[in-house]
Amino acid sequence: VSSPAAGASLGGDILRFYTDSDQLSWDVMDGYVNFISDVGFVLGLQNTRQALLKHDSKPVYFYLLTYTSLRAFSSFLIPMSYPKHASRFVGSGASHGDELVHQFKTNMSQAPILPPTPDDLAFMKKFIKAWTSFAKTGNPNCEELGKTWKEDSLENPSYLELGKEIKPVEGIVFPERMAFW
Repeated sequence: VSSPAAGASLGGDILRFYTDSDQLSWDVMDGYVNFISDVGFVLGLQNTRQALLKHDSKPVYFYLLTYTSLRAFSSFLIPMSYPKHASRFVGSGASHGDELVHQFKTNMSQAPILPPTPDDLAFMKKFIKAWTSFAKTGNPNCEELGKTWKEDSLENPSYLELGKEIKPVEGIVFPERMAFW
């Protein structure tokens, strides 16, 4: 059984790790977004990745989406939710669900998704070809990527960064943040 003081200390340690601060404010929101991302997505993805690599013989291909576009959900959802603070976040990185506008068309009239730019179209061609290649063969590698997407492993972790530039990366995503947990 832990005391309330121990919990408060742990919470403070987490807040300081992500924000270098003892208080939440808009000034430290970037770090807070990283915290929410890690707790809500990244830790679970890392645990799933490790379990698949330990207990399944099928290849694992891990990726990190960093491609940003004005077509992304975050580009219009953040301004709708936080109009006073949106300018500091829109375009600062990809967020959960942003890949969907590069894979599918939408008929949601409330989602003002812009037509794709030439850069978006080039990214979409690579992205969709890798996904369809994976669906057909179990391997996402294709000529359109222009890079080799290495199979992930526990011994030699790697992932593909899907951004303005597509690049293979050795290691795991956000290693310092994952080591903290």
